[in-house]
Amino acid sequence: MASRFHFSLLGPVLLTMLAWCAAFPHAAPARTTLTRVCVVQSYHPEYVWCQNINEGIRAALRGAGAVIDVFYLDAKRSPSPESLRAAARGIAARIAELEPQVVITVDDAAQLYLAVPYLVGKGGDAGTGSPQVVFCGVNAPLGSYGYPAPDVTGVRERWHFREGFDLLRKIDPRIRNVAVLLDDSESAGYVLADMRDDMARNGPFVLQLSDVAMLHTFQEWKRAVLSAQEHADAIALGLYHSLVDATTGKVVPAETVRDWNLSVLRKPTLGFSDATRDDGHLCGILESAHEQGLLAGRMARHLVLRGGRAGDLPVTVNQQGLVFVNLKTAERLGLVIPYEIIKAAELVIP
Repeated sequence: MASRFHFSLLGPVLLTMLAWCAAFPHAAPARTTLTRVCVVQSYHPEYVWCQNINEGIRAALRGAGAVIDVFYLDAKRSPSPESLRAAARGIAARIAELEPQVVITVDDAAQLYLAVPYLVGKGGDAGTGSPQVVFCGVNAPLGSYGYPAPDVTGVRERWHFREGFDLLRKIDPRIRNVAVLLDDSESAGYVLADMRDDMARNGPFVLQLSDVAMLHTFQEWKRAVLSAQEHADAIALGLYHSLVDATTGKVVPAETVRDWNLSVLRKPTLGFSDATRDDGHLCGILESAHEQGLLAGRMARHLVLRGGRAGDLPVTVNQQGLVFVNLKTAERLGLVIPYEIIKAAELVIP
């Protein structure tokens, strides 16, 4: 009885649908278009910095109905301009195929090799089919990329030098000076320019800079660290992910540099990025990669849900600094970290 009733009810409907299709033989079925956001990372998938930024982006876009595709330029392991241009060409071709509404470009290499040549200036009128661009992790002056632009906004990256030096002095008031060591990557150069700009605008740091050096090879790095141990009260270790072996010319894995650092360091050390929080530093006011991704992701979410031009959203800068202390390192150095600092720290390694 139920099946006969079902058929008798649907029969006229099916006949009507067949007649409609015959009358409009070229009618195509409605197609659902996915909203896509592409993320272009300057570095590689295993790099903690990239992972934390991706997590921040996903958190900001959760529930927005966007499909997220992530691509990697691999600038730390394959830093030559030829390699980066080739990687950018391939990623740009994939972006053109996917037709995302927004592209999030992370760190400076992604601006230089992908955003500027392939994206900026193409989507200024929002509705042309070209994606809007949201950057994050950028250290270079924005003008060097032609930012701001109608189709571009994003998040500048700021290291917490001043706050980190203050923390180091509070942990050990005997510390009077610090050596700052980094690799000679383009990003490191921009970071140091920010540090000098901070000093010019806000006056001297609480600690004197006994040395500031950018090193190219792992061998140069070793000599600089050993020398700093003899002349500085503390050592601030910035980026060391682009050091090359002087013999082979190949990039030395950051884990190798970290392990060597830990084997020789006898002075308090300061870190700046949450990518190095497990590298044995005594302390730091760490820049949060998750915050970079979260801020950029919120801008992308606004554009996905409300449309408009990226350039109408103001550029921002990271503010959050994660207070970090390593009790194991403090014990090895014979230091006692004041309880109020431990209590205030967001990240404590026992």
